[in-house]
Amino acid sequence: MTAPEQQARPQRPRPQLRTVRVCRVERITPHMVRVVFTGDDLAGFQPQVPGHHLKLFLPAPGQDQLFLPTFGPNGAEYPEGQERPTVRTYTPRRFDAERLELEIDFVLHGTGPASTWAEHAKPGDPAAVAGPGGGYRASLEADWYLIAGDESALPAIGTILDALPATARAQVYLEIGDAHDEQPLVSAAKLEVTWLHRRGERAPGELLESAIRAAQLQPGDGQVFVACEAGVVRRIRKHLIEERGLDRASVHTRGYWKRGEANHPDHDMGEDA
Repeated sequence: MTAPEQQARPQRPRPQLRTVRVCRVERITPHMVRVVFTGDDLAGFQPQVPGHHLKLFLPAPGQDQLFLPTFGPNGAEYPEGQERPTVRTYTPRRFDAERLELEIDFVLHGTGPASTWAEHAKPGDPAAVAGPGGGYRASLEADWYLIAGDESALPAIGTILDALPATARAQVYLEIGDAHDEQPLVSAAKLEVTWLHRRGERAPGELLESAIRAAQLQPGDGQVFVACEAGVVRRIRKHLIEERGLDRASVHTRGYWKRGEANHPDHDMGEDA
């Protein structure tokens, strides 16, 4: 007998790396900075749906030069001795296809290589992006929307509000440090916005969870988007599905970060208890 032919292992898709550079930096609030990237490689970049994300490659801490990987059958490959870049996942706030400008908002939380890089970013600094992917594929004909998150979710929530039609009604809950971290929200939809201020007195996510538990949801078919700390988002998801009786398919949750973890995975949907 001859041995059966081994099935070829499927190749991982090779992400397209687009090299970019900083063209300007804008301080939005005391704890959020917008870095605008540009570059010819952004030609053809196509944002998919609200809340989509991309991989951002930044120079390693203490480095000015950016070393990018090549992609083989086992994923990203780096030559020995090269400084590996900092790689993080972000939701772009906006993309201007005519000007080839990509806006990414960074939360300045005092620690972490990406936050530190953004705080000191200047025109000409190199970077690269890969993607986009993921996103929030919600029905635009829902009877109501519940949209909630902390600082890390503000860019994604901004893209969702941009996409809502004028016929939509949305309750929006946003947890931030204090009133100085509020920022304008623009949408064609009718918004009921509640800013929740920790003021250094409450644990991250505590105010957000309490607000959602107390929220009066409207009758009819609704759509939910909640993104915040991973442990908190699981409690909120469980409450909405098990105690409120919402359809799982209508509740979109994301754990954007996790307390005590430096680089939380970008695919945390908060679906496990």
